[in-house]
Amino acid sequence: MVDKQWETDEDEMIYQLQVHKHFIGWVISRLEAEGIPFQRTRGNDSRGDIFYQKQEDEPRVKEIVRGIYAKYNK
Repeated sequence: MVDKQWETDEDEMIYQLQVHKHFIGWVISRLEAEGIPFQRTRGNDSRGDIFYQKQEDEPRVKEIVRGIYAKYNK
């Protein structure tokens, strides 16, 4: 994460939401590339931001998420 002094709490919250939005976009791109069926959720769905439809895809989805975290959080 960026070590930054924020002018306002809102500035930090906006930054965090932008990072989250980009992260979800990267995950979606990878899921599409690998042909893993999913749905994007809305309304603060308790299932999360992305709902993958097949339970057997869970290990691969987790691997994708861990890979993205590892790449961008060095």
